[in-house]
Amino acid sequence: MIISRPKRQTIFALITSTLICGMGSVYLMRHVLEEPATWKYIVLGVLLLGTSVLLYKLLFNYKVLKISHDQVHVYYPFRFYKSVQGIKELGAWQEVIIETNKTQFKELKLVFKNKGFVKITNQENSDYDKVYKYIKKKAPKLEVKE
Repeated sequence: MIISRPKRQTIFALITSTLICGMGSVYLMRHVLEEPATWKYIVLGVLLLGTSVLLYKLLFNYKVLKISHDQVHVYYPFRFYKSVQGIKELGAWQEVIIETNKTQFKELKLVFKNKGFVKITNQENSDYDKVYKYIKKKAPKLEVKE
């Protein structure tokens, strides 16, 4: 069984960034209430937008991918959504590799015939290489080349 979930470093970075943005929003909101100024409202809006985006990324994009016995289990715990798809129901898959200065950024996208898609990356998810090797072994003809 292969289990791919977000890495602890990713979760820690998202939580830390969300807390910093949220605390900055609260701090700035107190100052806006004391002395209103246009620039404070603009900065407060940007901070609230940033906090909202980070919370969305943290809560609603958290997914656990389990692969075993030719079944792909996709579980979103904060959405209360679980999907079980067979490898035979896989419509296509693609790996995108982007070269950066020092490392490679890899993204694997699995597209199913009837229920959407799932994306995992090597920097955000654990066991990326195992998932890639398994999909490459089980469904080599469904790979989409760039």
